[in-house]
Amino acid sequence: SLTRVTSFTTMQPEVLFFLLIGFFVTQGKLSELILLPDAARKDGAVCLDGSPPGFFYREGVGKGANNMIIHFEGGGWCVDENDCLKRSRTALGSSKYWYSSYDLSIGFLSDNKEVNPDFYDWNVAFVNYCDGLSFTGNLDKAVMVDGHPIYFRGFRILNAVIEYLLEQKGMKHADNVIMTGCSAGGLTTYYDLDYVRTLLPTSIHLVGLSDAGYFIDAPNIEGKYVWRPLTQYAYKMHNSTFGEDNKCLENYHGDDTWKCLQAQYVYPFISTPIFAFNSQYDTWQLENILQVGCTPPNCTDQQMKAIQDYRDDFLKIANPLVQSKATGVFLDSCLVHCQSLDDKHWAEVNVGGQSARETFANWYFKQTGEIKKVDCKYPCNTSC
Repeated sequence: SLTRVTSFTTMQPEVLFFLLIGFFVTQGKLSELILLPDAARKDGAVCLDGSPPGFFYREGVGKGANNMIIHFEGGGWCVDENDCLKRSRTALGSSKYWYSSYDLSIGFLSDNKEVNPDFYDWNVAFVNYCDGLSFTGNLDKAVMVDGHPIYFRGFRILNAVIEYLLEQKGMKHADNVIMTGCSAGGLTTYYDLDYVRTLLPTSIHLVGLSDAGYFIDAPNIEGKYVWRPLTQYAYKMHNSTFGEDNKCLENYHGDDTWKCLQAQYVYPFISTPIFAFNSQYDTWQLENILQVGCTPPNCTDQQMKAIQDYRDDFLKIANPLVQSKATGVFLDSCLVHCQSLDDKHWAEVNVGGQSARETFANWYFKQTGEIKKVDCKYPCNTSC
């Protein structure tokens, strides 16, 4: 069923929020929630339930005070009207459930110098996810679902956040900006990195870091493309929008425009530098796209073969990432979904003796050292 495939939407908001960012034991500086009611009124930039969007913000210090990390929160999609109605009653569809402050000192966003030595002192904007389709929706009229108005305005939220950061948080004077996100937010990084580039002054150095955003267009264990029709329907329902002069939409027309919601079809058209951080055995993909029905090592021989075949397909589809001289890559073999917001997976898990943190630093700072790490087959990596 649609609900099972997008199982994130069935969780209670408090439980989901802890799963996404709150289960790490940290002692960092609290980030403060900034809501954008003016953008909601002026531009119609609202969450699914019509409440104002917002983001958590933590100010940088010292040398990092003139740099910005913009992280787009993940949390699955809502792929039909009833699914979105359910989500509108959670923290992934309404700002009514958000905390006023939160400790975001985790992984790539950590303000702990030992965990995150290169970016611990940067400004961080953690953009709360409440639109249901990776910040792409742009439908003028609300859709009535069981007597409740549901708004598909994710693209307007993205624009409102960027505008606020530029004008109210001094980002227009920044030296460096990194656009990032995990899962659905990792997809946003692929979709809108080039678009955000057009919104920033040309003097700003911008790159992207997509975590667990490389979902592949593949069949399930029975050979059926179960995720494809859901993507096609969601694309139309949300009226997905990616900004002007989008190269992907220039290439795919008519019934194929939904492909611009898939990273593998979007990536070839991205011109802004991007780093891909993904597991070859992404657990969300194994459960929802492959639908293998088990979690290794508790799988039958037939199921394990399907998992290894899926991994082989993933690497074939991700080969353009690996072959590109401009793109940084860290593709481990851990059974996990989203890793940049985890101290261990950011700084300790390694491929060939090099962590994601070190690989990203080599790529970002153009340091001597490898900028592409592709792991061996599960269960080879003992650091997972």
